[in-house]
Amino acid sequence: MHFKLSRFAVLIFCLPGFIIAQELAQDFSASQIIGNEQVRLSDYRGKIVFLDFWASWCPPCLASLPAYDKMYRELGTEEFEIIAINVDEDTDDGIEFLEDHPVSYPVLADPDGEVGIPYGIRSLPVSYLIDREGRIVQRYRSYKAGDEIELKKLIEELLNK
Repeated sequence: MHFKLSRFAVLIFCLPGFIIAQELAQDFSASQIIGNEQVRLSDYRGKIVFLDFWASWCPPCLASLPAYDKMYRELGTEEFEIIAINVDEDTDDGIEFLEDHPVSYPVLADPDGEVGIPYGIRSLPVSYLIDREGRIVQRYRSYKAGDEIELKKLIEELLNK
């Protein structure tokens, strides 16, 4: 069998719980859920970015946000950023969760799902680890307590490159 690779070829390896892909992350602009400040993914080029799609009705999502916030505070923000994308149709639901469980990183509102469309979001939570050049390094599906430990190790490896 012969395969022809185009300049748009994507390298994907399937591993338990996540996919490694070398493709550019789709740029987007969205408003912060509180404050309405516009955020563009491309503004973070040069940093390691963890992009996390979540909703207030998703139990694994609600467990992941505080865990990711702890990791975020431990790693610092000089070269690393978490951007959470709340996909609740009613953003007030996401705001209510954040009032009870505030996080230190930007949380954006995507009530129409427009940001998630190019990322193929079909279930939650789904997260992407993006390198300094804007390439997706890992895609994570779901969350269970302790997942952030391995994630933190990988982020530290990327930070030390």
